[in-house]
Amino acid sequence: MQAVPALGAGSWLEAASAPKPRQSSPALAPGSSALRAAVFSCDVTPPVGSPLEECHPPVATSVESPLLAKGVILSDGRTCYALCSFDYCELRTAAHDLFRRKIAEVLQVNELQVEVHCVHQHDAPLYDTNAEMLVDLMPSPPHLADLGFIESAADRVSAAAQDALKRLQSLTHVGWGKAQVEKFASNRRVRMPDGSIGVRYSSCTDPVLVAAPEGLTDPWLRTITLFDGQRPLVRLHYYASHPQSYYGKGQMNPDTPGLARERLEKEEGVPQIYFTGCAGNITAGKYNDGSPAARVQLADRLYQGMKGAIAATQKEKCSAIKWQTAEARFPLRTDPDFSASHFREVLGDPQQLYQERTKSALALAWYGRLQVWPEVDLTCYGLGPVRILHLPGEAFIEYQLYAQSLRPGDFIATAAYGELGTGYICTEKAFAEGGYEPTQSFVGPPSEARLKAAIHELLA
Repeated sequence: MQAVPALGAGSWLEAASAPKPRQSSPALAPGSSALRAAVFSCDVTPPVGSPLEECHPPVATSVESPLLAKGVILSDGRTCYALCSFDYCELRTAAHDLFRRKIAEVLQVNELQVEVHCVHQHDAPLYDTNAEMLVDLMPSPPHLADLGFIESAADRVSAAAQDALKRLQSLTHVGWGKAQVEKFASNRRVRMPDGSIGVRYSSCTDPVLVAAPEGLTDPWLRTITLFDGQRPLVRLHYYASHPQSYYGKGQMNPDTPGLARERLEKEEGVPQIYFTGCAGNITAGKYNDGSPAARVQLADRLYQGMKGAIAATQKEKCSAIKWQTAEARFPLRTDPDFSASHFREVLGDPQQLYQERTKSALALAWYGRLQVWPEVDLTCYGLGPVRILHLPGEAFIEYQLYAQSLRPGDFIATAAYGELGTGYICTEKAFAEGGYEPTQSFVGPPSEARLKAAIHELLA
């Protein structure tokens, strides 16, 4: 067993976790204050053979469909903003920062003006460059990422964003609509007859769990459309559920959101971007037996929800972008099995399971990040009556519903799965009850109160 460097010691942490400058500079020459927008898309599929932490064996075996980074640039004539969605399972710590920083550099804006979120498909990579640098120091390293590929992918995404600046088009109106998605989302946490919490995973065949009620969800898919007059420029879709159907074999693909999104884009000729909401405790498990046929059915239900939200769209003129930021400082877990010393011991032991060693590397990378950069940012964009809330982590559905309760007269669209170093952001009640999510959360009480306070600051 090899000793793992303590947090704060060694060049891996200093090089990977040092806070990056966040000064802002004008992105555009002073001129018209009229709003403009442009979309971009970039293939970010890693090579076959690359690590896929969520798969067994943990490598990519084939490419079923490309993984894309899709985004929109918003400009008010003085500066600009980028909202980006990745067909990745997760981007954590320095990997998340890398994509964000590269885009901010080409747009010449503050990094806080760039949103990078994952859709969270499971036949897709989980990247944490801090964790990979630490893993590289270990015997028989359980690799998480190809650092060279991540750097090149970030360069390609930033180049696509830079090219979008040359194609800005007039943005005159914002549209908003919503529709219910039938037989997709269900709460993963099922109360069993003995009072324990049953786990209804994304794929589920247990008849008791399948028969249990859907539980607490947000059944509405929300769609924001940006218009130039009557012409839609882009549609942004928001829905809160784990997106995967059948998965875990290494066949990389964007799963149900990708199928629905690309089907609608081909049909309409309008770019479609998908964001996953607060789906930490939400899956398709009640309606998904893990078969290829179920994927097709679930993707169609998602597509029908998108179509319904578009049909219900209202619109009004839009002349300004309102941008707000807030910060949350999440406390670390105090459980012995979540201590840094425990994770160092597991990571340094090559006899431990791959999943346990990679979990330990991710935890240590997150703990190191918080030592040098303890706050996590949230942002909110306002376009007329529309609010777009951006949150970190695998946040529980309760946070999305809380946000909506603060502004019941507005249209609130929520994208979670930003900075994913937190793992799950549970409620305090969930920690008391147990279940799956607390076993994969690197933040503890009172995280719920602190995240809600930041949401309140942005919306109330």
